[in-house]
Amino acid sequence: MEEKELEMAEAGENTEEELTEEAVEESSEEVTEEAGEEAEDETENGEVEEPSVPPYARSGRGIRINGPMLYENSFTVTQEVYQEFLKATLGRYRKIYYVIGAVSFLGGLFPLLGGRLPSAMLCFVITFLCIFLPEKTYRSSKKKNYKQQVEKNGGKPLERRVVFYMSGLEVFSNNGAHSVFRYGDITRITASKSLYVLVVQKKLSLLVLKDSFTKGTLEEWKTFMNKKGLWKVK
Repeated sequence: MEEKELEMAEAGENTEEELTEEAVEESSEEVTEEAGEEAEDETENGEVEEPSVPPYARSGRGIRINGPMLYENSFTVTQEVYQEFLKATLGRYRKIYYVIGAVSFLGGLFPLLGGRLPSAMLCFVITFLCIFLPEKTYRSSKKKNYKQQVEKNGGKPLERRVVFYMSGLEVFSNNGAHSVFRYGDITRITASKSLYVLVVQKKLSLLVLKDSFTKGTLEEWKTFMNKKGLWKVK
């Protein structure tokens, strides 16, 4: 009888321990979920919205970077830097517009020679738009978007610090924004006279100025980056 009572008591204790552990786990999960929801609410309501130009989205949750800092690039996004950024990003689209304009111009010559004036005029209007619209867009964006960026940053130019590690890179801004990326996220690198535009995830643009390396040199960084992806840094 005593042995049976002991077995029943031990079984009861084990059952109580299991129930207690399950209750603790459920309570922990509920607290974690509530904390996550509160953190997301605070992010949506309390954080200062990061400037969209250059467009660095909040990214890198869960991405861990290992190893020491290898290269560092620090700069201020002045109006001249922003102008160079627009030239680098819009340049490829301007070429497309110019090609379409040239084709439309040639396509308008044949209707004109054949006496079909309406068709010729339509082609010439397309040519005009393809040549002058990109330039107008560039000029308006250069002033308007840069002014909006400064206003969103409290009236101060945006400052960036891009840090490169062996396994990834971090971007810090003077507005408190922080992003982390893997090298595999970089889909294209465009070069201009004074900077590089690293296109991340096909839609974000990350700037690296050629004369703003505070750790490492430009040539060392180019060699390092060429080993990290399929793209070429020239």
